[in-house]
Amino acid sequence: MKNAPLNSPPQGTQRTRGTNRFGYKKVSPSASSVSSVSPVVAICFVSFVSFVFTQRSIRAQTVDEATRLLQEYVRIDTSNPPGDTRKAADFLAGVFQRDGIRVERYESAPGKAILYARLKATVSPPAGKPIVLLHHMDVVPADRSQWKVDPFSAQVQNGEIWGRGAMDMKGQAIAQILAFLRLKRQNVPLNRDVILLAHPDEEVGGAMGARWMIANHFAELDPEYVIDEGGFGSRDLFASGRLVYGIAVAEKKIVWLKVRAEGVAGHGSQPHDQNPNDRLVRAVARLLSESEVARPAVQPAGQPSLVDVMRTRVGTFATNKFTNAIQQSTIAVTWLRSGVGDPPKINVIPSVAEVGLDCRVLPGTTKDQWIADLARRLGDPSLKIELINESDDPIVTPQDTPLYRNLEAAIKVRHPDAIVTPMLIPYGTDSNAFRPKGVKSYGIFPAILSADTLASMHGDAEHMPLDSVREAAEVFFEALRTTLRK
Repeated sequence: MKNAPLNSPPQGTQRTRGTNRFGYKKVSPSASSVSSVSPVVAICFVSFVSFVFTQRSIRAQTVDEATRLLQEYVRIDTSNPPGDTRKAADFLAGVFQRDGIRVERYESAPGKAILYARLKATVSPPAGKPIVLLHHMDVVPADRSQWKVDPFSAQVQNGEIWGRGAMDMKGQAIAQILAFLRLKRQNVPLNRDVILLAHPDEEVGGAMGARWMIANHFAELDPEYVIDEGGFGSRDLFASGRLVYGIAVAEKKIVWLKVRAEGVAGHGSQPHDQNPNDRLVRAVARLLSESEVARPAVQPAGQPSLVDVMRTRVGTFATNKFTNAIQQSTIAVTWLRSGVGDPPKINVIPSVAEVGLDCRVLPGTTKDQWIADLARRLGDPSLKIELINESDDPIVTPQDTPLYRNLEAAIKVRHPDAIVTPMLIPYGTDSNAFRPKGVKSYGIFPAILSADTLASMHGDAEHMPLDSVREAAEVFFEALRTTLRK
């Protein structure tokens, strides 16, 4: 799945021609040549061989650590609801404390544990505000009857871990944790603090997770940067035959709506024109009849839209539901509710019918503009539109920053052919809660994921390649180390 092989050389070691499978130059001296070398050369040769095997051992330990930590994490059921993250916080606290890293723990509500670990800057004063590595501990529920394996067994099959949360987002969490631990273990000089924040509640809106921390403990964070979920690398999702890494710098606005039709109840044997089901079905048909449901507001002079920037870098987008979603505002009918009784009586015309609409709106369109246009297209003034939930208006994080450039550089070291682009994501993340505070937030899992892996998120066969977790940990570490230099 990756271009980079599993056993890549340790940091600071360059590949040379004629190398063995571990990336080091082959040394095959004859007996006579060995006997004729000086003691100094012999000592150097022995030291080099010792170095090689030491580095191989370190690499093996790292590989085992990635697998072990992700398996342990996935096996902790943090399904939301109920979203109890206390055991997950206990697990993470143990990981950090074994390396001498102090942790703080908060509880936003009963069972809603939040964990906070911090590496302090090694210079005074720090060169800038902290970098936060952010991930959510909660996962969506799993229907065990639909899984071929226990969704919380974290089985390894063909180099992949299968289980709820492996993709969203415990795999990325472990990559962040490994990079964070490596900064500590290698005593990397830090020009600012680095914080790892693990929180609950993202899967149900984040009110008791990241948003609670921002509302109650922002002074303890006050970051310049956040690295969160959102973007990734893919050879097939963005453009056919092109390796593209998208770094999320903005997301579409969430507008969740309920549309309600009211009418007159009656016997199913005597249809009439006040049936709310009929009116609602016709209105939804009109609503969905237009293919492009909204356009972004006009950009400032000389400022192309984020989608235009992506097109310039990527070229022609592949045709799939993901690229469709990032190019236009969308509406998904997610539920229909009607009928009398449970189960509903088939011979009763109800007096009320409702539909749920999950709307994802491009930057530049406000909630009020969106609802007004949606009401026009429904074409029935008697329908009642209720706002269920909305996210913050999208803010685009600038890409001209040291951290963005260093993430891009770390990716290109491993994949020189990669196209790295800022991207708009169609789903919501906790980064959107930080951007209004002026925080530069980037969403990226910096490894190559197949369309199949991406599609498994929230599905009944969620999985994550372990090679991708290891590569993401390496990219995170390199980008952080460069950014944290004096």
